[in-house]
Amino acid sequence: MGLDGNHARIAVLQTPDGLGRLELFEYIHPEAIETDPTLANEIGMHRVAFSVDDIDESLAVAARHGCHPLRGVANYQGVYKLTYLRGPSGILVMLAQDLTKDSAI
Repeated sequence: MGLDGNHARIAVLQTPDGLGRLELFEYIHPEAIETDPTLANEIGMHRVAFSVDDIDESLAVAARHGCHPLRGVANYQGVYKLTYLRGPSGILVMLAQDLTKDSAI
């Protein structure tokens, strides 16, 4: 990565089916540099999307960490309930609940 002597905190999240993983990475040394959050149409890593079972519950958890929907929650043609929020380091996080799935499963 071109950073000598770097140290970081790393968390790896695994999807429930065990097939997917997402690595979250925070620099400790050299110290992370604060920048403005990227815009949705800028080049670079700026968005990650998660499928959630209950978007309202997921937003309650996010709110406890200071993350709130940017423009509310949308219902896309009765198929998805979705929203965007700013997560760690200003990354856009999309949460989407598939409304066609039986929530009792």
